[in-house]
Amino acid sequence: MFHVVFRANDERNNTVTNIGDFYRASIISKKSKSGAVGIITDHQNGTYAAMFRLLWKGKVTIRIQLVLPRQTIDVIERISRERPVDLIKFQKRYTVGQQEVDKQCNVDPVIFKNSAVCNYSDPHAGVWWYCEKPANISCNSSGYHAALRFEGDLLRTGEEKLFGRGSSALKMPISGHPSKINVNKGGDVLANRRRCVSGLTTPQISGFYQRGVWNSLVCKNRHFSQASEWQQCLQGKTLHFFGDSTIRQWWEHLVRILNLTETDISEAISWTGPLLARSPVHDITVNYRIHGPPYRCQWTRTFLIKYVANAIDEIKGGPNDVVGITIWAHFTSYPVEVYRKRMEAVRAAIERLLHRSPETLVVIKSANTREGGVIIAGDWHAYRLDRVMREVFRGMKVVLVDAWEMTNAQHWHRDFIHPAEDIIVQELEFLCSFVCPL
Repeated sequence: MFHVVFRANDERNNTVTNIGDFYRASIISKKSKSGAVGIITDHQNGTYAAMFRLLWKGKVTIRIQLVLPRQTIDVIERISRERPVDLIKFQKRYTVGQQEVDKQCNVDPVIFKNSAVCNYSDPHAGVWWYCEKPANISCNSSGYHAALRFEGDLLRTGEEKLFGRGSSALKMPISGHPSKINVNKGGDVLANRRRCVSGLTTPQISGFYQRGVWNSLVCKNRHFSQASEWQQCLQGKTLHFFGDSTIRQWWEHLVRILNLTETDISEAISWTGPLLARSPVHDITVNYRIHGPPYRCQWTRTFLIKYVANAIDEIKGGPNDVVGITIWAHFTSYPVEVYRKRMEAVRAAIERLLHRSPETLVVIKSANTREGGVIIAGDWHAYRLDRVMREVFRGMKVVLVDAWEMTNAQHWHRDFIHPAEDIIVQELEFLCSFVCPL
């Protein structure tokens, strides 16, 4: 183990005694395309410590980033208190014959004042959702869902200085000494790893990159060099992916890797699905479905929307079924409790699934790092929701794909809401390590 103590100084080199700054820490070796995260401890006095495992031999660079200072987080939290449910506005387009009427929607009808509302809530699925009711049109009328941008300037005078350009994340590097260390060869950290099975505990440092390849410290993860290996692993499997676009990437890449044939579903769009692709030769089926409002998207047919808990309840399950879930990116503008209720309903649905079909493989993919959008998105929001997700699913017989760590540890791509292809492939290989374990 290697420990680093650090503190942030202002432009006059005075120690900034903030409590609760948000940092990211990692060790990297650019030449060998190696990287691993560090675990940060806030000592509550303006100083912080980062703990690293030294996992490969050679020269290693220590990288500390100040993502957001406490003052910026205070502003974000103040905005969340003042605008708890309508930082982003959503709408439903009701359609009756040639008539189209757009009305606002959200998780709390209070924002519509005294307007009549249509209640589309589903407590069984952890969903509270309301839309303004159009005159002379039934709430049961079909239509479309879409998102609107947030309105108005949310920052007070002078607060813009706390943010990077375009209200983006700062992610300022923190320099110090030593900035590099030389690691001598030690024991084989990958020796004696366990077989990949559901329910394994994920350690604080769950893996590392070497030569751009992810090595799990949870269990013996697989790597595939050609399509036939993927096909052999997934032969006879049906994969059900639910959530936002960061798990839709799994669907897209498996379609490409396995050369699957897509099925056209009437009025479905590629952003939200439902999407379906198959390989009749290898009996592989891959499905994708969005998690249901709130989500920021193009116009999507409401009759195609199904909440995750309800969709899971429709899966019979069994040894050939894989269920993958990630829900986070569209909930960052809401209070944590809105997200928690949704995830608790999903947990309950998974418990029902595993009770009737205990051999079903259930995989939860964490949030990943992203660019910009600090006020309503960004790494701090993602990290906050990710902690809630891990708490909700703690102790369950599920698999965690730690995309948060896999995107934090890499350094050859910029942070992006949709990670690069090679990172997605590493996530999918880890998934398959549980489908066809070594």
